[in-house]
Amino acid sequence: MISKYEGKSFETNSFGTITVTKYVNAKEVHIKFANTGYETIVQSSHIASGNIKDRLAPSIHGVGVVGDAEIQINGKLLKEYVIWRAMLKRCYDSKSHLNNPTYKDCSVSDNFKYYPYFKDWCNRQVGFGNDNWQLDKDILLKGNRIYSEDVCVFVPNDINSLLNRSDAKRGDYCIGVSCHQNSRKFQAKLSLFSKTTSLGSFDTPEEAFYVYKEAKEAYIKEVANKREGEIDPRVYGVLMNYKVEITD
Repeated sequence: MISKYEGKSFETNSFGTITVTKYVNAKEVHIKFANTGYETIVQSSHIASGNIKDRLAPSIHGVGVVGDAEIQINGKLLKEYVIWRAMLKRCYDSKSHLNNPTYKDCSVSDNFKYYPYFKDWCNRQVGFGNDNWQLDKDILLKGNRIYSEDVCVFVPNDINSLLNRSDAKRGDYCIGVSCHQNSRKFQAKLSLFSKTTSLGSFDTPEEAFYVYKEAKEAYIKEVANKREGEIDPRVYGVLMNYKVEITD
């Protein structure tokens, strides 16, 4: 009988030491994890096998805490959990940084590392649950590198891609500008509704950039106005006042 071990400690396979705080029967054994203080009820067979999970341990990419919130219903992972794991992976998985190096210096706030908090936050946000909407970290705060409850929002794909940088594809010139090899003229181009549009050729990259800047800011306002009423009012306000910088 495991009851004679009530008050004794046992080792788990992956989450350190547990203490049996109360024994009711073989199917109801109350335990507490030494590392986090997490308490739960398990079967005696789980103690014998060591197969017990500490849901307050940072078990997801070394930082994410699952807690007691639901992660799936009828065997299907919840959208909140899928988004949460993907966010942590972008920031803390070294293998994913090989394909997405721009996330190497990104991080997640302490609150967002705790899944129950993130799950509750998601369900209070404009646009969460909409198809083809994504979690964005830097529309409200340009250049932001921290996923947090203060600046993250959900936005549709067309807005999420609207302000994306393409440093790897840009070459030696500022955003929106390329140089024609034969004429040595500088061309301004802008992607409008998924189609690249030429804005003309110019003698200097600065001239080309300012034409691009004017067109891009107008386009951003156009997209914002089409989405007004759907998107978070804070996002709408940022887009309507957005300024394209030559250093972007």
